[in-house]
Amino acid sequence: MRKHLGFAGRSAGFLCILCVCILITYRIITPKICYDEMLSTTLSYVNFYEIKKDTTDVIFLGSSLAATACIPQEMYDRYGIRSYNLASEKQSPVISYYWLKEALRRQSPKVVVMDCNYLFQTNDKILNTTEDAIWRAIDYMKWSPVKLEAIRTVCELDAEQSFGSYLFPNIRYHERWAELTEEDFTLARIANEYDLKGYSPLAGQWGGEGEAPYGKGADAGKTPMLPLMERYLDDIVALCEQEGTALILINVPQLHADAGKYQTMQKYAQEHGVSYYDFNEKTLYAASDYDFATDSYDTAHTNLWGAQKITAYLGGILEKEYGIRGNTDEQWESTKASYAAIRKDCELIHMTDIDNYIEALRDDRYSVFLSAKGGYAAALRDSTVQRLRQAGLEVALQTDDSKEDFYCYYAVLSDGQTEEYIGYDQRVCSGSIRNGKTTFEITGGGSILIDGEEVSRQKEGLNIVVYHNVKNRVLDSVCFDTSTEENTANR
Repeated sequence: MRKHLGFAGRSAGFLCILCVCILITYRIITPKICYDEMLSTTLSYVNFYEIKKDTTDVIFLGSSLAATACIPQEMYDRYGIRSYNLASEKQSPVISYYWLKEALRRQSPKVVVMDCNYLFQTNDKILNTTEDAIWRAIDYMKWSPVKLEAIRTVCELDAEQSFGSYLFPNIRYHERWAELTEEDFTLARIANEYDLKGYSPLAGQWGGEGEAPYGKGADAGKTPMLPLMERYLDDIVALCEQEGTALILINVPQLHADAGKYQTMQKYAQEHGVSYYDFNEKTLYAASDYDFATDSYDTAHTNLWGAQKITAYLGGILEKEYGIRGNTDEQWESTKASYAAIRKDCELIHMTDIDNYIEALRDDRYSVFLSAKGGYAAALRDSTVQRLRQAGLEVALQTDDSKEDFYCYYAVLSDGQTEEYIGYDQRVCSGSIRNGKTTFEITGGGSILIDGEEVSRQKEGLNIVVYHNVKNRVLDSVCFDTSTEENTANR
């Protein structure tokens, strides 16, 4: 008997260890989308589970158009409205439905706001989205009956999907072991440092011209929704009604918006008693003060400044028409600094005044590399030299008229430490930042290498590269042409 008990105990212990190992490898090998060029999907879902139960007034759902257009922190800062963004890249309404079910397990939102983009055909896939987009949306949903139902539904609708690949992503991603990065081992730290309540900021500006494509009475034939997508929209409407939650459908500004889709959504909203706001309609476009050239990242996605306008308008609607009152909540108070920091990052890459730019570089999150090239001192301003000195540099940036060549100059500012050189010899400075995790090599001739890659503009003047110590990547590379009076910024 004791033999049997001992064997059973050892077997149970082995199985426990095996399960722990599987869970650890599951966490490590599953891709992390944290600082992606477009979205931070992983952080959106990981941080959602940190929100206290029944403290969220508004939930955002939908595709990347919603993820980049609706800013929960902006809405809280302006109106005190507590919201969270659960949108993700190419999010099918099927996935939106299950994320709504999952959200309702933890929160009791007064309003759900959902973008309409993927109700209409975007590709030839059964679920109107790609397989990897579904993986990204489901992988970080916590295990529950909702997740199991979502996986089962996806696999039933799409025969190409495998139930096992969701249960054991270790198999799906078995080739990732050779591609693992720092993010795969530091997700908890990253999630703690970068909490935007699901919002994915875009800093670029499209710059092209555009205008709202249709008026309120736009006369166009209706563009039909995909039947499966409409069915799941019906389910979302029904679920909201069951929970006593209002539903708002939106469409963000897009250069190629379809008036036929506008007509379809207007009719659907009227028939189902839900609200619909299309920011491509001329009156609403004007009321939000949107400008395609400066407020769009590309022809479909809003950038930070466009998102602030869309969020501000929606916040006004939620406050006035839905009676959502402002609250003071430490969960949103504590992330104000994170949002302010991301705004600064976005603004930095558009700065063209050298003095303001150098002032902005005084930030512990940044490592800064400077390398001068050519006649960099010819039109260098005293105010610029003063700001560099305030940043911790000696900056003896001048030329010797008795020599034919200009001085060689470079500088590094990181972790409160500085390294600086000026002279006629072409020296090379090499070292590392972030406790040796990132290497650099810099010369006084305009070259700046990060992890072996040339990242400097290498133009005449002061070449500056800003490395983001939190995001572990180059944030900006610019050269201010200090050889001319204009000190023009070149990116």
